[in-house]
Parts: sequence; C-alpha cells; structure tokens
Amino acid sequence: MSRRLDPFAATRFVPWLLVGLVLFFLAAPLLVVIPAAFNDSSLLQFPPRAWSLRWFEAYFNDARWIAATKVSFEAALVVAVLSTVFGLGTAVVLDRFIFPGRTLVRALVLAPLIAPVVVTAVGLYVLFLHIGLSGSFAALVIGHTVMTFPYATVVIGTSLAEVDRRLENAAVGLGASWPRAFCEVTLPLIRPGLVVAALFGFLISFDEVVVAIFVTGPATFTLPRRIWEGIRFDLNPTIAAVATMLVFLSAVVLLSSELLRRMLERRSGASGRAP
Repeated sequence: MSRRLDPFAATRFVPWLLVGLVLFFLAAPLLVVIPAAFNDSSLLQFPPRAWSLRWFEAYFNDARWIAATKVSFEAALVVAVLSTVFGLGTAVVLDRFIFPGRTLVRALVLAPLIAPVVVTAVGLYVLFLHIGLSGSFAALVIGHTVMTFPYATVVIGTSLAEVDRRLENAAVGLGASWPRAFCEVTLPLIRPGLVVAALFGFLISFDEVVVAIFVTGPATFTLPRRIWEGIRFDLNPTIAAVATMLVFLSAVVLLSSELLRRMLERRSGASGRAP
C-alpha cells in the first residue's frame, strides 16, 4: 500500500522558522555589542581583532560614568518602592471597590502603557518646568514612577484576582478588621506579585532613557542618558562595555524575579487560589 504524502508536511516548520528569525533579530544587536565591549582597539570594531578588558576598566576609572550609575541606582530603588506601593493601592481600589468611573480610572492608570513615551516625557517636562522641578532628582523619580507604576498595577492586580476572597471574608467573620485581614491573609498570598512588581519597577527605571533626557539636568545624569550622550558626542567602546553590563544586570534581575516568584508561590501554597 502506497504511503500518502501530506501536502502540508513541508509547512509545519514555517512557524518555528518565523520564531527563530524573530529571536535572531532580537538577539543580533547583543551578538555585536557584547564582543565589541571586549575590543582592544579605541574604535568600535566587530569582530574584535584583539581582546581586552580595558573599556571595563575605563568605565570604573571614569567619575562621570560612576556618578551616572549612582544616580540611576538610587532613583531605581526609590521608584521600585513607590511604584509598588502605588500599584498595590491602585490594584486594590480597582479590584475591591465598585464606583462610578472605575473604567475611566483604569484607562487613565494604564494610559502610560499605551501612549508614546516621548509624549509622556514632553508633558512631564512642561509640568516640571512650570513648578520648578526640572532637572532635579525628584523630577526623575516622579517621571519614572509615572512610567512604572502601571506595570505594578497590572502585575499586582493579576495576583489579587487569583486570591480566594473567601479566606479574607472568613478572617473578617472571625472578628478581624478588614485592614488586618488584608495584611495578614491577602498580602502574604500576593507577595510574589509584589516582588515581581518591585523588580520590574527597578529594572525599567534603571534602563529608561527617554524621560531621563527630558527631566534630568547636569547633576542628575542617569546611566542610560550618559550612554545616549556618549553615542552622540564621544563614541568609543566604553559605551559597549556599559551596555554589556546593563544586559547582564537585566538578565540577573529577570532571573531573580522568576526564582523569587516560584519560591514565594511554593511557600504560599495553593490555599489562596480560587477553586
């Protein structure tokens, strides 16, 4: 009996081919930037003709790069805390309360995720210019918090939606006040979401450049803005070295967030999930 040929057999690999091409397109810049960071030449060369760590050493010996890194790190820490707190409050209000205009409030909260970043940056620049905050550290923190707390709201809101509210209602029925029931029952169950929201807030703030260009001044240069200025005026392999360290930091933060999320979910158990 002859074996029939499937006319679509040759096309079943097309989706995998497309996925592979997309992944290669996304990873291609890293395949160029990372080797260029270890280049011994004073010019950006790919592939490097000789390997060296001189540009990493140049980064650590340059006070401007270290100062920019310090500003980015301090701002990212503050933004991570503020975005998580604001995201938690907003997620609780949108999840637990029904009030007129709730859909409008949700849309306004998520607007920074939809609007172009440059539009938000220009609006913040004009606002800070009028109130006298332009170029300050506070302007940087506020601008980055505006950009990051919608992500925290979505992440924490998803965690809240998975919690069985009967557990909280049972605690209230046993005599606990609602704030106490929320803090002692619900909050531990959504801890993975809080951790992920904080880590993503830190990472987004640390890597953000568009808002930083508009709201920072000479004393509040962030690391991404310093990279941007270096690309425009002083192109050398130090930029590739800094970019490589940022890629490594992003990978560590993402991996840490996933490991912490799984660990906290195992500790929380399945008791908080709705049946």
